[in-house]
Amino acid sequence: MANPLAGDGYVGAIDLGGTKIAAAIVGPGGQIVARAKRSTGKDHRPEVVIDRMADVVRKAAQEAGVDPTTLRGVGIGAPGPIDAEHGAIRTAPNLKGWQDVPLRDELSRRLGVPVALDNDVRVAVIAEGAAGAGRGALSWIALWPGTGVGGGVVIDGKVVTGTTNSAGELGHITIKAGGPKCGCGGRGHLEALASRTAIVKWIAKRVEEGDKTVLTKKVGNVMEARSEDLREAFASGDKLVTRAVRRGARFLAIGAASIANAVNPELVVLGGGLVEALGEPFARLVEKEVRKLPLAAATGHLKVAISQLGDDAGITGAALIARRLG
Repeated sequence: MANPLAGDGYVGAIDLGGTKIAAAIVGPGGQIVARAKRSTGKDHRPEVVIDRMADVVRKAAQEAGVDPTTLRGVGIGAPGPIDAEHGAIRTAPNLKGWQDVPLRDELSRRLGVPVALDNDVRVAVIAEGAAGAGRGALSWIALWPGTGVGGGVVIDGKVVTGTTNSAGELGHITIKAGGPKCGCGGRGHLEALASRTAIVKWIAKRVEEGDKTVLTKKVGNVMEARSEDLREAFASGDKLVTRAVRRGARFLAIGAASIANAVNPELVVLGGGLVEALGEPFARLVEKEVRKLPLAAATGHLKVAISQLGDDAGITGAALIARRLG
């Protein structure tokens, strides 16, 4: 199969997060030839962060031996809803003060090359469809449980974007009416029940009520438990963590089944740090739970797979949208 990242010349890719900025340069053959990263920093003023983004691209280009002004384009995967028409970030939950920031044009002005911009999870979905677990599937959904729950929907090979380019916010579908409060202000959303954050909060509450877990010895404050800590506790047979992980898997399955009944996909791709840490046992839990749920016509055949691109999904997707600039 041809490498979907291959094309004329070199392109840049940026994965923008609230804590770090990662960049890569992709060569004509479709291989990542250089990488660079730096902290997003505590100063989140848009002009400061965009300067840092430009610097990271220049550093990666220098590592690749490429003049950054000769790049065919740069793609960005950024958090939050994107105004596609104006190339702006409407709001970024992890970047304080970001409202209607014209990121595409501002970075293009700094680098002197064309820039493409899209949501970070959506570019990861694009990547998985082109070069990862979704390759060859026509209709599928993605769920990325981590700090929150990102997602995406692919129908007949096309990522659904919606009327205002905000489709795919699967973490904000309601799973349990009146349930835990979500970061967006709603209640009972998938993100508030099945994210790593939600799983850890549930464990912490049980500990306050007297339940025991090895996490208290390992990390002290259970709220500081990372995905890897959950993996180790789950693998060791910790009863409380096992209950929490199974509970999270069931809520993910309910979310997947709800979406499946609307769009009838053939595949669910799970990604993000929590899934990478828990691995295949977690994926099989979700698959087992989703196949128990109605309607069987939509859920009985549904396969669950883990992202094949891992941490590179965002960078790969950003490179792909850069290639589309021509």
